[in-house]
Amino acid sequence: MKKVLCSILLAAILSILTISAIGCHGAGETSKERTDDHLRQLRVNGSLMVDDIDAVLQQNRPSRLSEYTVR
Repeated sequence: MKKVLCSILLAAILSILTISAIGCHGAGETSKERTDDHLRQLRVNGSLMVDDIDAVLQQNRPSRLSEYTVR
């Protein structure tokens, strides 16, 4: 009985660790939603990369309106 209880506890712990490590981000998404998500990530990463390049080359205009980037 004790061996079965330990096995069940071990299986539960491993299941929880596996689910927390993998996550369930894509479980309820359609292929269209996943594609839109990837395109949005590429667009945002591209615009942030352009902002970083402008900052490195000092081509961004300084503004006194806000210290936060607003898009």
